[in-house]
Amino acid sequence: MPEPIVDPTPADPVAVPTAPPAADPADPPVDPPAEPTVAELLAELERIRPALGKANKEAEAARLKLKAVDDAKLSEIEKAQRDAAESAQELANLRSASLRQKVALDSGLPAKWVARLHGDDEESLRADALEILADLNKPRTPAPDASQGPRTSALSADEQLYESIYGKKA
Repeated sequence: MPEPIVDPTPADPVAVPTAPPAADPADPPVDPPAEPTVAELLAELERIRPALGKANKEAEAARLKLKAVDDAKLSEIEKAQRDAAESAQELANLRSASLRQKVALDSGLPAKWVARLHGDDEESLRADALEILADLNKPRTPAPDASQGPRTSALSADEQLYESIYGKKA
């Protein structure tokens, strides 16, 4: 029986990458786009700002709608358990913030440093506050000012260069 003839070209030809067309020497070179100015960027920001506000409102509405759909699926007990867990987390966060404020106030730490306090209990927060205060109250030695004090030479740099090459002026 004769062998069937097979077509050497595949049914699904693979695209062969080609080199980009060479630039025509008669075509002028294309300049890259210019960087936008600050004024243009501010104008663009003002143009986009209302759309961003609208999108944020729509996203909040969608979140509320999703919560309502999720609430419809949950039983009353599950809703109460979820709300209790959220409330417990919020209470823990408020207690932690209140404790940080109390420790900062008691130790004399400036208000802007309260957020930098770390610790799980009052004792560790107080220790951290004392470390911060110690660092804040360290005496600082000012760096010496090279323009002050005695000078090694009253000659200018040009005069010193002249003397190093030719010796002292007669």
